[in-house]
Amino acid sequence: MRTRSLFALPALAGLAALATRLVPGPLRDGTTLLPSGWRIRPAGKSVPVGTLPLGVVTLSDGSAMVTYNGHGENGLVRIDAVRARVVWRAPLPAAWLGLARAGRDWRDTVWASGGSTNRLYRFTWQGGATWTADSAVLADSRAKVFLGGVVPLPRLRWVAVVGNLSDSVYFVDAASLERRAALAVGHRPYTAVADSAHLYVSNWGDSTVSVIDLSDRPAVRQSLFVGPHPSALALSGSALFAALAGANGVARVDLTTGEVREQLTVALAPHAPVGSDPNALALSPDRRTLYVAMAGNNAVAVVRIGAREMRVAGLIPVGWYPTAVAASPDGRTIFVANGKGNGSGANADGRYIADVITGSLSIIPVPDAVTLARYTRQVYALSPFSNAQLRPTVRPSDRPSGLKHVVYIIRENRTYDQVFGDETRGNGDPGLAIFNDSVTPNAHLIARHWVLFDNFYVNGEVSADGHEWTDRAFAGDYNQKTWPQIYSDRREWDLTSGEDLVNPHGSYIWDAALRKGLWVVNFGEKTESDEHDSTAAEPARTNIASLRDITATNYPGFVLTIFDTTRARLFADSVGTWDAQGRFPDLVLLWLPRDHTYGRRGSSPTPRAMVADNDLALGQIVERLSQSPAWPGQHVLHDRLRGALDRADPRARPAEPVRRSGHPSLECIFATPRLDVVCARAERVAVERAQSSRLSIDDS
Repeated sequence: MRTRSLFALPALAGLAALATRLVPGPLRDGTTLLPSGWRIRPAGKSVPVGTLPLGVVTLSDGSAMVTYNGHGENGLVRIDAVRARVVWRAPLPAAWLGLARAGRDWRDTVWASGGSTNRLYRFTWQGGATWTADSAVLADSRAKVFLGGVVPLPRLRWVAVVGNLSDSVYFVDAASLERRAALAVGHRPYTAVADSAHLYVSNWGDSTVSVIDLSDRPAVRQSLFVGPHPSALALSGSALFAALAGANGVARVDLTTGEVREQLTVALAPHAPVGSDPNALALSPDRRTLYVAMAGNNAVAVVRIGAREMRVAGLIPVGWYPTAVAASPDGRTIFVANGKGNGSGANADGRYIADVITGSLSIIPVPDAVTLARYTRQVYALSPFSNAQLRPTVRPSDRPSGLKHVVYIIRENRTYDQVFGDETRGNGDPGLAIFNDSVTPNAHLIARHWVLFDNFYVNGEVSADGHEWTDRAFAGDYNQKTWPQIYSDRREWDLTSGEDLVNPHGSYIWDAALRKGLWVVNFGEKTESDEHDSTAAEPARTNIASLRDITATNYPGFVLTIFDTTRARLFADSVGTWDAQGRFPDLVLLWLPRDHTYGRRGSSPTPRAMVADNDLALGQIVERLSQSPAWPGQHVLHDRLRGALDRADPRARPAEPVRRSGHPSLECIFATPRLDVVCARAERVAVERAQSSRLSIDDS
């Protein structure tokens, strides 16, 4: 008998179609559906510019310069704002964030940070489409400096550039390109702004702004506390504005007192949990309006600056994940860099997911009051949230009865088509099913017996951000802006360092459960082990403080030489202990990483062998759980990270719940407060089987 059912939508799930089939991509109404469930319809004109643009400046002729900083090629592009097209491109070995213009009277000089090259590039316009380029070397390329934000200092005839990994700011002679000085600032400095007397550096990692006296011998004068994860800065007289990526807000600092005078929330609702991710600022030429790019809301907030307070006048819809904003000198146009452009689309052609996502530049005429009101309505209409869903709390009625335990199985690197493309009940491509029923019989059996998701998507692109989406339903700006550089070997891995900037304290699903007084056990997630023996389980360690007391240290971390069936045996031993004690944890996190595979490395097991081992382990785990007295009250959900090949979208995932009933998000299951704005949307979802739906539900 087939009946209408309810299923658990984990907070990491971006989109699950209901009665009509909705697939990420362009829709008939002119919007584009993202895997997150959000829709976008950017205002103005859009121009593709390369992967992950992080900086934009306007030039004296009205054009714009953008730095693109993603996984593949890095460099600069110049965009003709009238014709909305790229007219010049300069590839670089590496580039990251820093972009500034100096000069006047049509004599533009553009400074660009070279990220891991530790070079500061100078581009000088020679007329027409001709630019000359040279660079200053700030340190050996092997030094951990990683140049970020840059700002010219006209009075000194210097340029200041931030060293993100060296916790320093460097001063370069603008004419000779010689390094003049270096100063230590706060932790993980991001960018800088300056007036004639002082340089202000935002410190991403310690909630402060360093104030540097620009005398002939620069020195750090003081450190101002502004709020969590300050990124972009804007300066207007004695007022310093800081985008607080970790607080949904913008801080206004009174530089005469050194204190935060005001903090304005720019989220879609004043009580919304974190997740709007304000990360870029630009002032209008008259200094009366502040434009705030909100990466998490795919919008720019238009903030009016009053003598006593700021207010959000409206919102402008832009592309996916806006990362930079600039206003034209005449104040009539704003330019917005969108880190993920208009989405990714399919990659059945084999392109790596990090190279599929092309950023864009939105060229938007500054709206009048009527147009801004219309834009604001559009932003709310494009959002998947209702005001009620944005509440940070969970009602007791949200928690299903009879559900006591959750086993959350986390796997790696496979798309729907790779595993279930051969499943005739689903909408897949059998030609891409390289790990079909012959390799993954247990996953197929689970899907046939319980539920097959063939339109389930995640927000993450790779494991680096995928684990964040999996564990806390959000990947912050540090993660999003650094993993492409890490994956392209331009920056060292630090995304499990345990620092608050990288892994925000108290933000994970286990943190919420622990605050509720629940029993949580972690097997492998966010742990590391030494790799030297393929048969022995190595002691696991973690940098995440809140995981240390709840992690099974005998369960190995990311060591692919250890079989997942070994991991399954270790987990089964723990289940046996719990059964003997007559109890079972409220939440179990269980990582089975071996389907990550070694690819085609000659001396390693084949991908099919490693995925088969992973699938066998999955079957053994479900079999052992089904024998436990706690089984009737369990909900088992397994999901995968990172994309590979898929005809619909590389974020399509083969996720299968191994139980049925009225299951909402994990926060609702445990009645914990919502972790962030994405969790707030994970409401109870009714799934209907319809001919047009891509969801198949068997109730036998």
